[in-house]
Amino acid sequence: MKLIAIILFSIVFASCENNNSLGSSALMNAYVPVYAQPGETDQITVETVKPTVNAGKIYSYGAYIFQNENNKGFHIINNSNPASPVKIAFLKVPFSTEIAIRNGFMYTNNVNDLVVFNLTNPQSPVLVKRVKDAFPAIQQSYPPISNVYFECADPAKGIVVAWELKNIPMPKCRR
Repeated sequence: MKLIAIILFSIVFASCENNNSLGSSALMNAYVPVYAQPGETDQITVETVKPTVNAGKIYSYGAYIFQNENNKGFHIINNSNPASPVKIAFLKVPFSTEIAIRNGFMYTNNVNDLVVFNLTNPQSPVLVKRVKDAFPAIQQSYPPISNVYFECADPAKGIVVAWELKNIPMPKCRR
């Protein structure tokens, strides 16, 4: 067990390297971590219709379609007239990416938690249960892309939930 911990520790710290070859004022494209702030994940609400920007998975339920807006929540779409579907609401579930519906309940992730909604009224889902840490934490010490520069993740800033490509001064890490 100690050997595994030492190997994992070595891999994490080997992914960061000092980048002295760049000038101190050089700007370059690099990946920057996006952190979930404490309490941010608990802000689940039903809101007004929003434009689709970063579409994810979809799920059909009766006359409705639930379309994930990656890491933001779900567009609720009335599909009773398939020739003309209409967005009717947005279910804000921060950092959600997955969806399943069974027996009138919608299941999705909220970072590492499982949240369950009652869909008796699909236009206004009601949160009925949260299972804390139902999903294991995903390794987010570095972006999922190789041979790139990135800003080193800082666990003190929260859980890394995504990576964004930005133009930043002198990134210190490379993978």
